[in-house]
Amino acid sequence: MRAGYDPPYAYARICGSIAKAYIGKKALTLIHNAHVGDAWRVLFGQPPPALPEAVLLLAAQSETKVRALNDFRVLSAGLEREVPFFAALLRKPEFAYVKSLAAAIVDGSGSPPARTDPGASEEVSSERYPDLERMFGGTRFDWIAREGLGDLTALKNRVDRQYYEELWLSLDSLPRARSERLRALIALEAEIENLVWGLRLRRYYAMTKDEIQGLLIRLPGRDVARSALQALDLRPDLRSDWEGWTWGRFLREARTGAEGEWFLDVRGIEGAARRYIFRVIRRGLHLDPFGYTPLYAFYRIKEIESAAVNGILEGIRLQAPAAEIAAFALDATGGAA
Repeated sequence: MRAGYDPPYAYARICGSIAKAYIGKKALTLIHNAHVGDAWRVLFGQPPPALPEAVLLLAAQSETKVRALNDFRVLSAGLEREVPFFAALLRKPEFAYVKSLAAAIVDGSGSPPARTDPGASEEVSSERYPDLERMFGGTRFDWIAREGLGDLTALKNRVDRQYYEELWLSLDSLPRARSERLRALIALEAEIENLVWGLRLRRYYAMTKDEIQGLLIRLPGRDVARSALQALDLRPDLRSDWEGWTWGRFLREARTGAEGEWFLDVRGIEGAARRYIFRVIRRGLHLDPFGYTPLYAFYRIKEIESAAVNGILEGIRLQAPAAEIAAFALDATGGAA
């Protein structure tokens, strides 16, 4: 454990911060605001800047991410500067930005997308847009410069896989005795991600199991592809195939057609999986108070909170029905209090 980082103290502060987070029922308090400016006052405790509603929405969404990242950095006590695992964890915005850059080039945009996530490393320089070699050459995304953009969906998938693979390898920078629960949690997330991704590729892209195998996350020393590959052997229109399935808890989201026929609802399974992972992450806060798991769980919960709050703000801006915004808020944060 790095000198200067006090796990019990950090754990206590993390619990206090999570208690104030806009997740579950607390997120619902935001839906009663008629305008984004009203929500700004609730979220940030200060008057909103004098901006048009649409611009204010973008400012609020950015501020939400800024504060989430700042909260994490305060509690991490600078670990990202000294421990490769936390440096890898905080590269996530950079990976997302690479996907945005690739999409902008494919769409023919004359300028690069703005960086919307604070604190992202700038290993990839948007100033060299849209030159692939000058943007990606010599970076961890050098393969994009060599291979080109090609299939954008496949590229985004590879970027996502690369993030998990780098994060997994960086776990070796942590003391093994204090990182086993964290290792198990990340492996579980990768397994569920593979499962959802595999089912989506079959359902929406009509891809075969053989085609999907190469698009799944692979982690050295841990089989996180098995659940997805097993699911791809089951027929999506035959309920009996799914009896005893490892992740049968997600089948409550399956649907029945007008004439009573059963079929696998991939979107429903994705929602159930997302809520399950959220609950597992929340439990992870309390299972390892003397290790690094609470800090990782805090990062993930703040990430989920930011996504939920920004979705709620978008709903307020569009004047969506309160019931729809409430359903989104609960679904996005696991329905937890």
